[in-house]
Amino acid sequence: MSNHWSKIVLVSMLVLALGASLAFGTTTRVRSLANTGDYYSDDSNVHRWYSLLPSYANQINAEVGTFSGFGSLTDTRGLSWTFKAGDYGTYRISLNENQLDMPGLWSANPFFTMFTPGMVAMNTLGPGNPGFPAPGITPINTWDLAGGWDVGENLSVGVNFTRSRWNYEITGGGAADTSASNTWTTVGAGLSWANNEDLAADLAVNVAFAGGSLEGPAGTMQEWDSKTAFDVAGRAFWDWTDNVTVPVTAEFVSAEYSAKTNSGAYPLPNGDKVTAFQAGAGLNVDVNSNNMFVLAVEVGQHKWEFSNPDTNGGTTVEVKTLFLPTIRMALETQVNSWLTTRVGAARHMGNTKTKKNNGMETKTTDGVPAAIGSMYLFDANAFEWFLGLGFTVAEWTIDLELTEEAPFSLGYWLTGYSAYTTGSQGPVGRISAVYNY
Repeated sequence: MSNHWSKIVLVSMLVLALGASLAFGTTTRVRSLANTGDYYSDDSNVHRWYSLLPSYANQINAEVGTFSGFGSLTDTRGLSWTFKAGDYGTYRISLNENQLDMPGLWSANPFFTMFTPGMVAMNTLGPGNPGFPAPGITPINTWDLAGGWDVGENLSVGVNFTRSRWNYEITGGGAADTSASNTWTTVGAGLSWANNEDLAADLAVNVAFAGGSLEGPAGTMQEWDSKTAFDVAGRAFWDWTDNVTVPVTAEFVSAEYSAKTNSGAYPLPNGDKVTAFQAGAGLNVDVNSNNMFVLAVEVGQHKWEFSNPDTNGGTTVEVKTLFLPTIRMALETQVNSWLTTRVGAARHMGNTKTKKNNGMETKTTDGVPAAIGSMYLFDANAFEWFLGLGFTVAEWTIDLELTEEAPFSLGYWLTGYSAYTTGSQGPVGRISAVYNY
């Protein structure tokens, strides 16, 4: 681990030594600005708003991250190539691993979309469905293809196709023959429109298909599939003044999974059903030529329940989280021609209600100790804080998302504190690099 972080720090120091200037954005930039990517446009938006693809052609985008927060997958990495094919459109191919965070560079997959910050979605691969691995090792978006086309002066469209698959087989050696296979496929489309004056809008729709099976000895079979899984999102920008833009955004997600077996009734409870919505509005302010300030207020709800609950006993049948509201705030400053700094914060307010089939209900808000709230807390990250740097080297743009420990890892001479080591993940949590050609 120490050698791994030494390499990341070395790359960071080399970039700082060479010097650079601010260029296009990345997912790391979005995260460093408190995940406010829906409230401004940059090149990372093509992974969520596919119709923006024609605006950001001819680049190679690489990303690696090893610290994503509570409940998130780690060791995320990916490489994408975006290129313009003349009058035939703009295209992108991505190869990636473990992209789960929202927003993430290649996370357009409504099977795993949640609006509970820092947590992963439950699905039928988890507890209560014997024989399947836990969601934490589920591969997300092994590869995807996308295309975008300008269809008029003010209109563009885009499509996206994502595919993930894993399987294993055990035979011989006295072990019971076992085989498993799981697939995830997402098809998405988008549309962008602008009136060339003071109004622009983006729309994205994703439909997902998933399924898997586990075949054991004597022909026993367990299967799961998706009944419904779709994601609809939209946003609009209105230029209020020359320096102030008002963005609004909304999204609705629904996903349901069922399970069955050929060897009798499937154990109850099983399956998962998730519905979620989120709506937000904000201000994007050009304070001056060197500073952008973003303020956003969001409301939302995430509800999970078993597709097939257990009507006996006292099992949990519903978990509902309300965000009333989430406030995001971020500042990006171009210090000089080669260095940009970013700082952001998010405050999540609301509550989580859990309901059991015996009528018992539990309600928690942020700050409830885990020993009291059990596993259904409102949010393990009710307050989030972000810090980042951006700079370029020739045609390269490199962004760093710094961890909260980073300021305390610079030495006593700078901070007045000795090295911060408790729970340290290293000073850099994510690196994105873009080569524009």
